Amino acid sequence: MKKVLLLLAGFAAGYLFDLMSVPAGWLLGAMLVGAFYRLFINEVSYPNYLFNLSLAVIGISISLSIQVSMFQEAANYLLPLALTLVTLLAASWFLGKLLAKYSNLDEKTALFCCLPAGASVMMALSREYNANMSMVAAFQTVRIMMLVSTIPIVAGFMTSFISTTDAQGTNLATGNESSLSMGTAILFYLLLTVLTLLLARKWAIPIAPFLYSIVLGFLFITLVHPLPSMPNLMVGAGMALLGVIIGSRFDRESLLEIKQIGWMSLAVLLAFFLLTFVITFVFYILTPLDFITSLIAIVPAGAPQMASVASSLNLDASIVAAMQVIRLLVIILIIPMLVPFLVNKESDHL
Repeated sequence: MKKVLLLLAGFAAGYLFDLMSVPAGWLLGAMLVGAFYRLFINEVSYPNYLFNLSLAVIGISISLSIQVSMFQEAANYLLPLALTLVTLLAASWFLGKLLAKYSNLDEKTALFCCLPAGASVMMALSREYNANMSMVAAFQTVRIMMLVSTIPIVAGFMTSFISTTDAQGTNLATGNESSLSMGTAILFYLLLTVLTLLLARKWAIPIAPFLYSIVLGFLFITLVHPLPSMPNLMVGAGMALLGVIIGSRFDRESLLEIKQIGWMSLAVLLAFFLLTFVITFVFYILTPLDFITSLIAIVPAGAPQMASVASSLNLDASIVAAMQVIRLLVIILIIPMLVPFLVNKESDHL
Protein backbone atom coordinates (compact mmCIF):
# COMPACT_ATOMS: atom_id res chain seq x y z
CA MET A 1 0.00 0.00 0.00
CA LYS A 2 2.88 2.38 0.75
CA LYS A 3 4.32 1.77 -2.71
CA VAL A 4 0.95 2.46 -4.35
CA LEU A 5 0.49 5.65 -2.36
CA LEU A 6 4.00 6.77 -3.32
CA LEU A 7 3.17 6.21 -7.01
CA LEU A 8 -0.05 8.21 -6.61
CA ALA A 9 1.86 11.02 -4.90
CA GLY A 10 4.43 11.00 -7.71
CA PHE A 11 1.65 11.16 -10.31
CA ALA A 12 0.04 14.09 -8.48
CA ALA A 13 3.36 15.97 -8.26
CA GLY A 14 4.07 15.34 -11.94
CA TYR A 15 0.59 16.52 -12.90
CA LEU A 16 1.08 19.69 -10.86
CA PHE A 17 4.48 20.39 -12.42
CA ASP A 18 2.97 19.80 -15.88
CA LEU A 19 0.16 22.28 -15.14
CA MET A 20 2.82 24.81 -14.11
CA SER A 21 4.53 24.25 -17.53
CA VAL A 22 7.73 23.00 -15.88
CA PRO A 23 9.94 21.39 -18.57
CA ALA A 24 9.63 17.59 -18.31
CA GLY A 25 7.27 18.26 -15.41
CA TRP A 26 5.82 14.75 -15.17
CA LEU A 27 9.27 13.21 -14.78
CA LEU A 28 10.78 15.85 -12.52
CA GLY A 29 7.79 16.12 -10.17
CA ALA A 30 7.57 12.37 -9.63
CA MET A 31 11.34 12.11 -9.30
CA LEU A 32 11.38 14.67 -6.49
CA VAL A 33 8.67 12.73 -4.63
CA GLY A 34 10.59 9.45 -4.95
CA ALA A 35 13.85 11.05 -3.86
CA PHE A 36 12.21 12.79 -0.88
CA TYR A 37 10.66 9.52 0.31
CA ARG A 38 13.91 7.61 -0.01
CA LEU A 39 16.03 10.27 1.69
CA PHE A 40 13.78 11.34 4.54
CA ILE A 41 11.21 8.60 5.18
CA ASN A 42 12.21 5.06 4.26
CA GLU A 43 13.81 2.84 1.63
CA VAL A 44 11.58 1.57 -1.14
CA SER A 45 12.08 -0.54 -4.26
CA TYR A 46 9.88 -1.57 -7.17
CA PRO A 47 9.98 -4.73 -9.33
CA ASN A 48 11.77 -4.58 -12.66
CA TYR A 49 8.60 -5.09 -14.68
CA LEU A 50 7.32 -1.66 -13.62
CA PHE A 51 10.57 -0.09 -14.84
CA ASN A 52 10.17 -1.92 -18.17
CA LEU A 53 6.52 -0.85 -18.36
CA SER A 54 7.44 2.81 -18.00
CA LEU A 55 10.08 2.51 -20.74
CA ALA A 56 7.55 0.80 -23.06
CA VAL A 57 4.91 3.52 -22.60
CA ILE A 58 7.45 6.31 -23.19
CA GLY A 59 8.88 4.54 -26.25
CA ILE A 60 5.45 4.05 -27.83
CA SER A 61 4.55 7.71 -27.24
CA ILE A 62 7.75 8.73 -29.04
CA SER A 63 7.15 6.30 -31.92
CA LEU A 64 3.78 7.94 -32.67
CA SER A 65 5.59 11.16 -33.61
CA ILE A 66 7.83 9.45 -36.17
CA GLN A 67 6.80 9.99 -39.78
CA VAL A 68 8.61 9.02 -42.96
CA SER A 69 8.34 12.62 -44.19
CA MET A 70 10.36 13.74 -41.17
CA PHE A 71 13.32 11.67 -42.28
CA GLN A 72 12.95 12.90 -45.85
CA GLU A 73 12.89 16.52 -44.67
CA ALA A 74 15.95 16.03 -42.48
CA ALA A 75 17.96 14.05 -45.07
CA ASN A 76 20.04 17.10 -46.03
CA TYR A 77 21.15 17.53 -42.43
CA LEU A 78 22.29 13.96 -41.73
CA LEU A 79 26.01 14.56 -42.30
CA PRO A 80 26.17 17.65 -40.05
CA LEU A 81 24.13 15.77 -37.46
CA ALA A 82 26.52 12.81 -37.64
CA LEU A 83 29.52 15.10 -37.10
CA THR A 84 27.90 16.73 -34.08
CA LEU A 85 26.98 13.34 -32.61
CA VAL A 86 30.53 12.05 -33.03
CA THR A 87 31.83 15.22 -31.38
CA LEU A 88 29.32 14.91 -28.55
CA LEU A 89 30.04 11.23 -27.88
CA ALA A 90 33.81 11.70 -28.01
CA ALA A 91 33.64 14.65 -25.63
CA SER A 92 31.32 12.73 -23.30
CA TRP A 93 33.71 9.77 -23.24
CA PHE A 94 36.57 12.14 -22.38
CA LEU A 95 34.54 13.76 -19.60
CA GLY A 96 33.74 10.30 -18.25
CA LYS A 97 37.46 9.50 -18.12
CA LEU A 98 38.17 12.75 -16.27
CA LEU A 99 35.34 12.10 -13.82
CA ALA A 100 36.64 8.60 -13.08
CA LYS A 101 40.20 9.87 -12.64
CA TYR A 102 39.41 12.73 -10.28
CA SER A 103 36.64 11.08 -8.24
CA ASN A 104 35.92 7.87 -6.39
CA LEU A 105 33.62 6.58 -9.14
CA ASP A 106 34.47 3.47 -11.15
CA GLU A 107 34.95 3.95 -14.89
CA LYS A 108 31.63 2.48 -16.01
CA THR A 109 29.60 4.58 -13.57
CA ALA A 110 31.52 7.70 -14.61
CA LEU A 111 30.90 6.88 -18.29
CA PHE A 112 27.17 6.36 -17.78
CA CYS A 113 27.02 9.64 -15.85
CA CYS A 114 28.38 11.52 -18.86
CA LEU A 115 26.80 9.82 -21.88
CA PRO A 116 23.98 12.07 -23.21
CA ALA A 117 21.33 9.45 -23.90
CA GLY A 118 18.68 10.49 -21.40
CA ALA A 119 17.98 9.39 -17.86
CA SER A 120 15.75 6.45 -18.79
CA VAL A 121 18.25 4.97 -21.26
CA MET A 122 21.24 5.39 -18.96
CA MET A 123 19.31 4.03 -15.97
CA ALA A 124 18.48 0.92 -17.99
CA LEU A 125 22.09 0.48 -19.09
CA SER A 126 23.32 1.06 -15.53
CA ARG A 127 21.10 -1.73 -14.31
CA GLU A 128 22.20 -3.96 -17.18
CA TYR A 129 25.92 -3.44 -16.50
CA ASN A 130 25.69 -3.29 -12.69
CA ALA A 131 26.96 0.26 -12.41
CA ASN A 132 26.13 2.57 -9.50
CA MET A 133 22.55 3.23 -10.57
CA SER A 134 21.79 5.87 -7.95
CA MET A 135 24.85 7.91 -8.91
CA VAL A 136 24.02 7.71 -12.61
CA ALA A 137 20.45 8.80 -11.84
CA ALA A 138 21.74 11.77 -9.84
CA PHE A 139 24.12 12.98 -12.56
CA GLN A 140 21.76 12.40 -15.46
CA THR A 141 18.87 14.08 -13.65
CA VAL A 142 20.91 17.16 -12.81
CA ARG A 143 22.27 17.35 -16.38
CA ILE A 144 18.80 17.11 -17.93
CA MET A 145 17.30 19.57 -15.46
CA MET A 146 20.10 22.01 -16.21
CA LEU A 147 19.57 21.82 -19.98
CA VAL A 148 15.76 21.81 -20.11
CA SER A 149 15.58 24.71 -17.68
CA THR A 150 18.28 26.91 -19.26
CA ILE A 151 18.26 26.26 -23.01
CA PRO A 152 14.67 27.55 -23.58
CA ILE A 153 15.52 30.69 -21.58
CA VAL A 154 18.78 31.19 -23.47
CA ALA A 155 17.08 30.59 -26.83
CA GLY A 156 14.29 33.05 -26.00
CA PHE A 157 16.83 35.67 -24.96
CA MET A 158 18.90 35.14 -28.12
CA THR A 159 15.90 35.72 -30.40
CA SER A 160 15.95 39.38 -29.38
CA PHE A 161 19.29 40.04 -31.08
CA ILE A 162 19.88 37.07 -33.44
CA SER A 163 17.80 36.82 -36.60
CA THR A 164 15.90 33.62 -37.27
CA THR A 165 14.46 32.13 -40.42
CA ASP A 166 10.70 32.19 -40.88
CA ALA A 167 8.90 29.16 -39.53
CA GLN A 168 8.18 26.75 -42.35
CA GLY A 169 6.33 24.05 -40.48
CA THR A 170 5.48 24.83 -36.94
CA ASN A 171 2.93 22.06 -36.66
CA LEU A 172 4.63 19.58 -34.37
CA ALA A 173 4.92 15.99 -35.42
CA THR A 174 3.23 14.88 -32.25
CA GLY A 175 1.13 12.24 -33.90
CA ASN A 176 -0.22 10.94 -37.19
CA GLU A 177 -3.70 11.84 -38.40
CA SER A 178 -6.04 9.00 -37.50
CA SER A 179 -9.75 8.24 -37.84
CA LEU A 180 -9.71 5.95 -34.81
CA SER A 181 -11.52 6.92 -31.65
CA MET A 182 -9.38 7.49 -28.58
CA GLY A 183 -10.88 4.44 -26.88
CA THR A 184 -9.86 2.19 -29.78
CA ALA A 185 -6.44 3.84 -29.94
CA ILE A 186 -5.86 3.16 -26.23
CA LEU A 187 -6.57 -0.53 -26.85
CA PHE A 188 -3.87 -0.53 -29.52
CA TYR A 189 -1.48 1.29 -27.14
CA LEU A 190 -2.05 -1.45 -24.57
CA LEU A 191 -1.57 -4.15 -27.21
CA LEU A 192 1.74 -2.62 -28.32
CA THR A 193 2.83 -2.36 -24.68
CA VAL A 194 2.09 -6.03 -24.03
CA LEU A 195 3.91 -7.09 -27.22
CA THR A 196 6.88 -4.94 -26.23
CA LEU A 197 7.14 -6.53 -22.78
CA LEU A 198 6.81 -10.04 -24.23
CA LEU A 199 9.55 -9.37 -26.79
CA ALA A 200 11.78 -7.82 -24.13
CA ARG A 201 11.34 -10.89 -21.96
CA LYS A 202 12.04 -13.34 -24.79
CA TRP A 203 14.95 -11.46 -26.40
CA ALA A 204 16.67 -9.53 -23.68
CA ILE A 205 19.01 -6.80 -24.90
CA PRO A 206 20.06 -3.54 -23.21
CA ILE A 207 17.05 -1.17 -22.86
CA ALA A 208 14.96 -3.72 -24.77
CA PRO A 209 11.53 -2.29 -23.79
CA PHE A 210 12.48 1.17 -25.00
CA LEU A 211 13.93 -0.02 -28.32
CA TYR A 212 11.22 -2.56 -29.08
CA SER A 213 8.41 -0.14 -28.28
CA ILE A 214 9.76 2.50 -30.68
CA VAL A 215 10.19 -0.05 -33.48
CA LEU A 216 6.78 -1.68 -32.93
CA GLY A 217 5.00 1.65 -32.71
CA PHE A 218 6.61 2.99 -35.88
CA LEU A 219 5.88 -0.23 -37.82
CA PHE A 220 2.26 -0.19 -36.67
CA ILE A 221 1.51 3.41 -37.69
CA THR A 222 3.41 2.95 -40.98
CA LEU A 223 2.17 -0.47 -42.10
CA VAL A 224 -1.10 -1.08 -40.25
CA HIS A 225 -2.98 2.09 -39.29
CA PRO A 226 -2.12 5.61 -38.07
CA LEU A 227 -2.68 6.26 -34.38
CA PRO A 228 -3.43 9.59 -32.68
CA SER A 229 -1.04 11.05 -30.14
CA MET A 230 -1.07 9.28 -26.80
CA PRO A 231 -3.16 11.18 -24.21
CA ASN A 232 -1.14 13.44 -21.97
CA LEU A 233 -2.31 11.61 -18.84
CA MET A 234 -1.20 8.26 -20.27
CA VAL A 235 2.25 9.54 -21.22
CA GLY A 236 2.40 11.33 -17.88
CA ALA A 237 1.63 8.10 -16.04
CA GLY A 238 4.59 6.42 -17.74
CA MET A 239 6.86 9.37 -17.01
CA ALA A 240 5.66 9.57 -13.40
CA LEU A 241 6.23 5.85 -12.88
CA LEU A 242 9.73 6.18 -14.24
CA GLY A 243 10.33 9.31 -12.15
CA VAL A 244 9.30 7.65 -8.88
CA ILE A 245 11.50 4.62 -9.61
CA ILE A 246 14.49 6.82 -10.48
CA GLY A 247 13.92 9.09 -7.50
CA SER A 248 13.62 6.15 -5.12
CA ARG A 249 17.13 5.10 -6.16
CA PHE A 250 18.59 8.24 -4.62
CA ASP A 251 20.21 7.57 -1.26
CA ARG A 252 22.35 9.40 1.24
CA GLU A 253 25.45 7.51 0.16
CA SER A 254 25.11 8.80 -3.42
CA LEU A 255 24.61 12.37 -2.21
CA LEU A 256 27.71 12.05 -0.05
CA GLU A 257 29.64 10.73 -3.06
CA ILE A 258 28.53 13.69 -5.19
CA LYS A 259 29.54 16.04 -2.38
CA GLN A 260 32.92 14.33 -2.12
CA ILE A 261 33.45 14.70 -5.87
CA GLY A 262 32.88 18.41 -5.32
CA TRP A 263 34.31 20.71 -7.94
CA MET A 264 34.74 17.93 -10.50
CA SER A 265 31.00 17.27 -10.69
CA LEU A 266 30.36 20.98 -11.16
CA ALA A 267 33.08 21.14 -13.82
CA VAL A 268 31.55 18.23 -15.76
CA LEU A 269 28.09 19.82 -15.72
CA LEU A 270 29.49 23.18 -16.83
CA ALA A 271 31.45 21.42 -19.59
CA PHE A 272 28.20 19.84 -20.83
CA PHE A 273 26.55 23.24 -20.98
CA LEU A 274 29.43 24.73 -22.97
CA LEU A 275 29.68 21.62 -25.14
CA THR A 276 26.09 22.18 -26.23
CA PHE A 277 27.05 25.48 -27.84
CA VAL A 278 30.19 23.98 -29.42
CA ILE A 279 28.24 21.27 -31.25
CA THR A 280 25.55 23.81 -32.12
CA PHE A 281 28.16 26.00 -33.83
CA VAL A 282 29.46 22.96 -35.80
CA PHE A 283 25.91 22.18 -36.93
CA TYR A 284 25.17 25.83 -37.67
CA ILE A 285 28.12 26.39 -40.02
CA LEU A 286 27.30 23.21 -41.97
CA THR A 287 23.58 23.89 -42.52
CA PRO A 288 21.39 26.78 -43.74
CA LEU A 289 19.55 26.85 -40.40
CA ASP A 290 19.93 29.82 -38.09
CA PHE A 291 21.86 29.43 -34.82
CA ILE A 292 18.84 29.33 -32.50
CA THR A 293 17.04 26.67 -34.55
CA SER A 294 20.29 24.70 -34.68
CA LEU A 295 20.63 24.95 -30.90
CA ILE A 296 17.13 23.67 -30.19
CA ALA A 297 17.38 20.99 -32.87
CA ILE A 298 20.41 19.16 -31.49
CA VAL A 299 20.60 19.93 -27.75
CA PRO A 300 20.26 16.60 -25.84
CA ALA A 301 17.36 17.77 -23.69
CA GLY A 302 14.29 15.90 -24.94
CA ALA A 303 12.55 15.81 -28.33
CA PRO A 304 9.03 16.88 -27.27
CA GLN A 305 10.29 19.66 -25.01
CA MET A 306 12.57 21.17 -27.64
CA ALA A 307 9.98 20.87 -30.42
CA SER A 308 7.50 22.71 -28.19
CA VAL A 309 10.08 25.42 -27.50
CA ALA A 310 10.64 25.83 -31.24
CA SER A 311 6.92 26.24 -31.83
CA SER A 312 6.58 28.82 -29.06
CA LEU A 313 9.46 30.84 -30.58
CA ASN A 314 7.93 30.65 -34.09
CA LEU A 315 10.81 28.57 -35.41
CA ASP A 316 10.62 25.60 -37.76
CA ALA A 317 9.31 23.06 -35.25
CA SER A 318 8.99 20.29 -37.83
CA ILE A 319 12.73 20.22 -38.55
CA VAL A 320 13.46 20.50 -34.82
CA ALA A 321 11.20 17.51 -34.12
CA ALA A 322 12.79 15.55 -36.98
CA MET A 323 16.36 16.22 -35.85
CA GLN A 324 15.56 15.50 -32.21
CA VAL A 325 13.86 12.18 -33.03
CA ILE A 326 16.70 11.13 -35.35
CA ARG A 327 19.28 12.15 -32.73
CA LEU A 328 17.44 10.13 -30.09
CA LEU A 329 17.11 7.06 -32.32
CA VAL A 330 20.78 7.14 -33.31
CA ILE A 331 21.92 7.61 -29.71
CA ILE A 332 19.82 4.81 -28.27
CA LEU A 333 20.94 2.45 -31.05
CA ILE A 334 24.64 3.33 -31.00
CA ILE A 335 25.34 3.61 -27.27
CA PRO A 336 24.17 0.08 -26.35
CA MET A 337 26.43 -1.28 -29.13
CA LEU A 338 29.41 0.80 -27.99
CA VAL A 339 29.10 0.12 -24.27
CA PRO A 340 30.25 -3.55 -24.40
CA PHE A 341 33.54 -2.39 -25.92
CA LEU A 342 34.03 0.25 -23.22
CA VAL A 343 32.94 -1.50 -20.03
CA ASN A 344 32.28 -4.97 -18.63
CA LYS A 345 29.52 -6.18 -16.37
CA GLU A 346 31.66 -6.91 -13.33
CA SER A 347 31.27 -4.24 -10.69
CA ASP A 348 31.10 -3.75 -6.97
CA HIS A 349 27.88 -1.71 -7.35
CA LEU A 350 25.06 -4.23 -7.52
